[in-house]
Amino acid sequence: CLLLQSPCLLTNDCSRDRVGLGRMVLTALLAGCKGAINNGHATKIALRSQAWLNYVRYASSLPAHTVLGMPALSPTMSQGNLGKWQVKVGDLVRPGSVLAEIETDKATLAFENQDDGYVAKLLVQDGAKDIPIGQPVCVLVEEEASIPAFKDWVPGKGAGAAPAQKAAAPAPAAQPAAPAPSAGPANHRLGPAVRMLLEESGLSPSQVTPTGPNSIITKGDVLAAIAAGAKPAAKPAAAAPTAAAPAPPPPPKPSAAAAAPPQAPAASPKAAAGGLPAFTDTPNTQMRKVIASRLTASKAGSPALYVAGEARVDALTALRKSLAAQGVALSVNDFVVKAVAAALVQVPEVNVHWDDKAGAPVPFPAVDVAVAVSTPGGLITPIVRNASAKSVSQISAEVRALAARARDGKLKPEEYSGGSFTISNLGMYGLSSFSAIINPPQAAILAVGGFQAGTALVGGKPSPVTRITATLSADARAVEGEAAAAFLAALRAGLEAPANLLM
Repeated sequence: CLLLQSPCLLTNDCSRDRVGLGRMVLTALLAGCKGAINNGHATKIALRSQAWLNYVRYASSLPAHTVLGMPALSPTMSQGNLGKWQVKVGDLVRPGSVLAEIETDKATLAFENQDDGYVAKLLVQDGAKDIPIGQPVCVLVEEEASIPAFKDWVPGKGAGAAPAQKAAAPAPAAQPAAPAPSAGPANHRLGPAVRMLLEESGLSPSQVTPTGPNSIITKGDVLAAIAAGAKPAAKPAAAAPTAAAPAPPPPPKPSAAAAAPPQAPAASPKAAAGGLPAFTDTPNTQMRKVIASRLTASKAGSPALYVAGEARVDALTALRKSLAAQGVALSVNDFVVKAVAAALVQVPEVNVHWDDKAGAPVPFPAVDVAVAVSTPGGLITPIVRNASAKSVSQISAEVRALAARARDGKLKPEEYSGGSFTISNLGMYGLSSFSAIINPPQAAILAVGGFQAGTALVGGKPSPVTRITATLSADARAVEGEAAAAFLAALRAGLEAPANLLM
């Protein structure tokens, strides 16, 4: 700290705690070593990373403890739901112990602990919704004997404050105080990473203490503000209605059936006004909210080009039957993934994304094919990395494993983040064809329909054939019509000669 010329003080307590010293150094590197002194002891703040957890370890008149905040378990996560605690007060936890199940915008992931300690208090209940990143959710202590000291402790209250009064219902945890404003005016020239982090967290630049050169706000400054519990900037209140505005009609009186306490409030039938049939409220998942936002942005911002083509699949059907007789089970979708990967290698102009800043398409470095999988929480697209270099059997095994983990909510962020192209296959539902919405930042998505019987001239004579329809949705800024047609031609060639895909 002295070498970095920071105001942090190295106390005897810190020098005895090597782990604490390490966290102070990490704080110095990430947040300009802005320490705080509380009752003669150093307050040590450690920012793991945006993708893990924010926690603050305090040394004051209370026993040494660590406050764990809601972690950011996916790159696009700004808030999350706590599904279920896997620990209870008094439990001993080790590094790697699963503390809770967190529902992110993509999947349900495990919240893993990073330190040894005992659970002193759980600050939110099972099923808590829309918890902002960094909000305190749990308290750990080093000694089991310290647990009773936190029975009535709430975040944001000083060590000497009176304990919270007990009430019939638990009160929500108070938010910690926002960080103190900078001594000098902040320079609001913001980098892309800082701007995105501010938008995701809901903070304004004025709420962040700058530590960069010339008072520039750095990404570490924003992370420090989030860890300190800075609240999102308040939106201006709506104008009050004028006195001449008519008063709203009184709400309808609830019926006797509606007044009865429902067994499941979140999904219980409700009586609709105006004699309409009763309806059921089903809470929207975090994943579906993000899907709605991203697809709306895709439709509004990407001028889509739609191209459809057909391929005969009689040879594919015969090959699958032959392989099944040998004990090798491969699905139509396995061959589609392999054929798509081969087509993207032949027509790399489709394996791109649009760069707004450069105003040009940018190629992806690899062929990473995402496969849409329906889960109870919403649609997710796990990725077969480097699919062009894998065999159909390898693709089959990987897709099955990814789909199973997706439905169980156990996908890791790296298994669904990224991808260069997406496949959505609804053929098993009897659809002949459909169009899919582009999954940004990718520039194209393929919608695959089901088998359709027909006839065609074979050797000059009408013969029964089976066809499949594939529709390509592409960002017209990045993929030209000629490239889209060439891609579908390469795809058709692969599906009509499936033996070549096995080589």
